[in-house]
Amino acid sequence: MSSWKKRPLVKFILSPIIPFYKAYCKRKWEKRWQVYLQTNQEINLNVGASITRFAGWFPTDIEINAYHLDVTSKTDFERTLGNRKIKRILAEHVFEHLTTQQIEIALQYFYQYTTPDVNIRIAVPDGLHTNETYIQQVRIGGTGNGSDDHKQLFTYKTLGNIFEKAGFKALPVEYWDEQGQFHAGYQDDANGFIGRSLLHDSRNKDGKPHYTSLIMDFRK
Repeated sequence: MSSWKKRPLVKFILSPIIPFYKAYCKRKWEKRWQVYLQTNQEINLNVGASITRFAGWFPTDIEINAYHLDVTSKTDFERTLGNRKIKRILAEHVFEHLTTQQIEIALQYFYQYTTPDVNIRIAVPDGLHTNETYIQQVRIGGTGNGSDDHKQLFTYKTLGNIFEKAGFKALPVEYWDEQGQFHAGYQDDANGFIGRSLLHDSRNKDGKPHYTSLIMDFRK
């Protein structure tokens, strides 16, 4: 969430210029999107990207610091893609902010507007993590940053079931299981960079999975 939205006084002071700023950002990102389409044969979308930027991936969000794409809006997908299809989708710590109904709607469009060989990489907090402090931070209404808006706490089975019902095949990449065993399968970023992973999170610099995500790939 944008920092100004957390500060009522700042929001009040800036409110007169916010519509103009949004219009400016909209034009800027529309131009960047057109350049991306012209210079990339494959479309790789980073959904809910906020300020995250990766080479070859186009950042989308419902906020104004990325191209506007509401994953529950058919109109947004039609406006964004036209006749093009998405090759890869990346969403790091996004789906826990959606209700099950919103996810089911989003997956209809993910299926419709993607190539037959699409890869969708999803990372969310892992509900089977064995560290109780971690669970307290990431649970619904947890103590961690942004957890006040969490609507889900997934396991590899519950997340996989939602995607499988939408016609996708679930491929767990990195996750904890019911026996408290950690499966470290994330070794490269070809299908999307996940910062909150064993490989990349600095909290795991000793090689132990102190802070990890449930990471899963999905394909048709």
